[in-house]
Amino acid sequence: MLNFFLSTFVPALGVVLTAALLIYGVYYRWVDVPQKWLLTREALVALIVVAGLCDVWLGVRAYLSHTEKQTWQDSAAVRASRERFVLPQDFQYGELLIPAGSLINRTDPFDRGEPHRPLALHGLDAVRFSQPVEVAGVLATALQVVPMRVELADNQRIGPVHRYDTATQTWVPNKVMPTLQCRKGQIALFQVPHIPYDLQAEVGKPPPDGPDARFAPSQWLFRGCENGPVTVQAAYNAAQATATP
Repeated sequence: MLNFFLSTFVPALGVVLTAALLIYGVYYRWVDVPQKWLLTREALVALIVVAGLCDVWLGVRAYLSHTEKQTWQDSAAVRASRERFVLPQDFQYGELLIPAGSLINRTDPFDRGEPHRPLALHGLDAVRFSQPVEVAGVLATALQVVPMRVELADNQRIGPVHRYDTATQTWVPNKVMPTLQCRKGQIALFQVPHIPYDLQAEVGKPPPDGPDARFAPSQWLFRGCENGPVTVQAAYNAAQATATP
C-alpha cells in the first residue's frame, strides 16, 4: 500500500494538481465572466505547496530510476566478463582440475555486477579446455554441463556403456554392447547421478564452489556417442560490445 502511494498516487497527484493550477492561472488571468469563482489565498497556497512537493518527489523518483538503470547497465559488462572468460589460473572444480587458459561459460544469478568478486565457477555451463583433460575416464577437449556432453580429444574406446532399464527404472551396464569406439570430435554422453544436499540450507545462497563443488565425473555413467561439437561462446570483449549498436 505504501509502495503504491509513493510510486503511483503521489506522482499522479502532482501531475494533476500542476495541470489544474496552470489551467486555473489561465482562467484567473484571461477569463472575464460575471461572478468569477476564485480560490482563497490560503487554498491556492496550499495547493501550490502540495503540487510542488509531489512534483519534487516525482523528480526524485525519476532521478533514482535513471541512476538505478545506469548502474545496472554499467554492471552488465562486469557480469558478462564473469560469464564468458578465459580462466586465468588452474582451478579445482569438484573433482575436475580445469587448466589455466580454458574458455569458461557460466551463469551466475547471484552476480549483481560488483566490481570485485573472487574467481568462481558455480553455475558452470560449458568449458573448452586449453589442453586435453581426462573427464570421467575419457580424454576431452570440451564439455557441456546440461545435458552432460563431453567432446572427445581423440579416437577412444569407451566403456562400460549404460542403458536405462525400464523394469528397475535405473541405469544399468549394457551387457550386449559393453564398450563403444568413438571418434575424435564426437560427443560422449553421460548420465549424471544426483548428489544429495541440504536444499533448505542453500536457499538464497550460491552453491558450493571450488573443491567443494558438486561436480563428480567419477560418478557419471557413459551412455553413448553422437556427433559434436560442444558449443562454447567466446570470451566477453568489452571493446566489441561497446562498438555493437
